[in-house]
Amino acid sequence: MTMSLVSDHFDKYVQKKHDTTLTAYKNELKVSYLINNGTWKPAKVKKIGVRALQDGLILVLKNTDNKIIWEPSQTLLHRATNTKNIDSMNKKNGAIKINSKKVALVQFSHNDALGYTRHDVAFINDLRISLAGISIFVFLVAIVIAVWIARDLSRPLRQIVSFTQAVASGDYRNQLPQQTQIVEVNALVNVTNELSRQLSKNQALRERLSSDIAHELRTPLTTIQGSLEAMIDGIWPIDEARLVSLNDEVIRLTHLINNIENIASIEHREDKLIKVDTDLSKLIQQVLNNFQSNLEEKRITLDYQTEKIIVAIDPNKINQVITNLLSNAIKFTQTKGKIIIKLKRVADNVVLTIEDNGSGIAEKDVPHVFDHFYMADPARNRQQGGQGIGLAIVKAIVVAHGGSVSVDSELGVGTIFTVKLPLNN
Repeated sequence: MTMSLVSDHFDKYVQKKHDTTLTAYKNELKVSYLINNGTWKPAKVKKIGVRALQDGLILVLKNTDNKIIWEPSQTLLHRATNTKNIDSMNKKNGAIKINSKKVALVQFSHNDALGYTRHDVAFINDLRISLAGISIFVFLVAIVIAVWIARDLSRPLRQIVSFTQAVASGDYRNQLPQQTQIVEVNALVNVTNELSRQLSKNQALRERLSSDIAHELRTPLTTIQGSLEAMIDGIWPIDEARLVSLNDEVIRLTHLINNIENIASIEHREDKLIKVDTDLSKLIQQVLNNFQSNLEEKRITLDYQTEKIIVAIDPNKINQVITNLLSNAIKFTQTKGKIIIKLKRVADNVVLTIEDNGSGIAEKDVPHVFDHFYMADPARNRQQGGQGIGLAIVKAIVVAHGGSVSVDSELGVGTIFTVKLPLNN
């Protein structure tokens, strides 16, 4: 394509140059005619004709009667053009006019249709050779650059493929380094590393969850098994008190299994939310009524600050959230302690805070309080009937509503749980 464009432009240039040359020779003949008082001097015409031959042009001058005034001899023609026959050449005819009066006819003959001179032919040939060489050079350079870019691009991609294969087989130990200057590849590396970290975290969570579930199930089952074996062996009498104790363990086990099913269905969105417009302040008051005896038993002071806020929620699920949080607050608040409940509108959210001045949570335990089966003080929690799954259920329900839950606590000072729910839910 480049060669074609160059040739086309060069042809136009040669054509323009050729026309200019012919015009110049015609003007020179006209000047010679005027200088010689309106006559043609063969010697003068010959000088012009010889110079035309040097430019690759064969000049033939005729009078108005078409008689030849001057033409090159065969010897001169052969010496200049290496040919004796001008009939096969390309010809261009013109007239020489003085004051619009035709005084002679002139004919220019040349070998090439565009009037290429030997220098023109040599130039265009050299140009074509140079362009061909440059094209080959540029093509080779492009190949080298393409190979270099492909290698630079494919190296991290091969690493990513190898890394993802390792991740697929369960190896989450390594991370991909960022080694390229390509933004998109680095973004892919970051996403792949984050995926590996999340999978590693989920794997660790699954392993801990399996261990925790096994432990939680083993404790009541061991108790039931030991009691039944003692009764079978006659060590313990089969009386109402022991049967009631076994029944309590079965109830605890059933409650645990129900909680596990509950949180699994919420987290996997299998348990559909049934949202209705609900007065959240009234819902909180209903939960407080259920805990009135517990508050009075521990003589806990309650500071209740709410405003009427209507929000689209699943009232049964949010009731469970409030119940779990208030139950924990009462459980870990000492006798004559204080619990503060606040409900307010903040921007496009409704914010519920439940604050107590109880035992608080150690700093190292705060990030894990919403994990499944996590208990900051396992022995104390189990003594008080805890299973370490209540707060996990709280988080699952709040997140399912498009909200968030957080905790701020200091050991020995107290704890604040904050629940945010979107108003336009």
